[in-house]
Amino acid sequence: MGASGWDYYMPYQEDVYLAFITLRQLVFEAGEFLWAVSGKNASDDPARPTSEDELWGEEVVRLKGTHSILDMYKVLADGESPNYGYLPHPYDTFEEYMALVKEHGNPEYGVIVPVGEAEAYEAAGDTKLTRNHVALLVPLAKYPGFGRVAVLHDERGTPAELYFWGFSGD
Repeated sequence: MGASGWDYYMPYQEDVYLAFITLRQLVFEAGEFLWAVSGKNASDDPARPTSEDELWGEEVVRLKGTHSILDMYKVLADGESPNYGYLPHPYDTFEEYMALVKEHGNPEYGVIVPVGEAEAYEAAGDTKLTRNHVALLVPLAKYPGFGRVAVLHDERGTPAELYFWGFSGD
């Protein structure tokens, strides 16, 4: 199947981690994820899991993921660097791949990386991002298994929403 893209808007709150945890719960409760056991969207499967323990207790889910924000487990602090490991480095052969893993390590998947002001300005030409900038932000989620979050502002420049996006799953 390959990784799937996902995105969500949450009302702004200063505690991004709390917004992330709340969003995960909302997505789980609504069944807005792939239930890999049946291969269906969980909302379409009456036998879907009733807890995250039940969800992640299935080996097929641990292998294939949920193709949603449920595949993410933490939010980095502002300015904290993600561990992309070998992902930013191209390779053509297995030997090149192994050399990159040895030099750069494996990626730390499941991480939400906040968009900082410098990155926002480089991508969108502004540090007070709005919904009008979202299309310019989407390419910042470069690697499968990682997510991003950006603060979106209203017309007065006041933080209004948190935009979470990325792609994950098998």
